[in-house]
Amino acid sequence: MKVKDIMTKNVITVKPETTLKELAKIIKTHRINGVPVVDEGDTLVGIVTMTDMLKILRDIYYWAEIEKAKPGLGVKDALIEEKNNATVQTKMTTGVYTVSEEESVEDVVEIMCKRNIHTIPVVKEKKLIGVIGATDIVNIFV
Repeated sequence: MKVKDIMTKNVITVKPETTLKELAKIIKTHRINGVPVVDEGDTLVGIVTMTDMLKILRDIYYWAEIEKAKPGLGVKDALIEEKNNATVQTKMTTGVYTVSEEESVEDVVEIMCKRNIHTIPVVKEKKLIGVIGATDIVNIFV
């Protein structure tokens, strides 16, 4: 079986200038774990995952706890302000691992297991044409 047989084709994407606030709303509304980032020509330039979002929240929580012991540092407030004003471009992962629509699902499973990736963008000539996720693969076997 090929990636093109089970990939999601209507992918929700964001642009690099999308704010993290807007991204959080998209993730919540669509109940997804990550969003590919594309430029104006639909070329994949990065991805923002739930893990990326959790890292931001972790840092805010960490500094909030530090500031309980040492009030007035202001780091937590600076991080909250950064979160409120940051764009996807500042937090996205670049150099994203991708696959082609012609790759076998078996190869994708190996990639996901080796690299601990749950969703992989599918590209054709650098343009995003879909995504394949662990759920897509599990669904064909159950």
